Amino acid sequence: MTRTEILRLIAALGAIAPMALLAAERRLIRFLRRAGADRPQNAKPVTLRSPLARLRFRRLLHAGAIVQVSDGWCYLDPDGYARYRRARRRRALIVLSVMLPAIAVWWWMAR
Repeated sequence: MTRTEILRLIAALGAIAPMALLAAERRLIRFLRRAGADRPQNAKPVTLRSPLARLRFRRLLHAGAIVQVSDGWCYLDPDGYARYRRARRRRALIVLSVMLPAIAVWWWMAR
């Protein structure tokens, strides 16, 4: 495998991994919303089959978007999820505000 092929593979994985993580997060959120698990009284058992789902679950749990009532029983905290989404948007804007000027300078220097 040549260096170019390896770099292409890394770039493809770099694009696919975030999409897969977001899809796992969306499925988890959709499950809790459809189940009506938005309060402690309405908590539902959550079974996580894939490693990506477990990763997103831990992140949402740590961020306060999902609250675990007892072992395996969880609910979606609407306020916590809104805070989580705001923080995620803020991080994305920070990354874009750094990356876009860097790409523009690189492009300008390459010409």
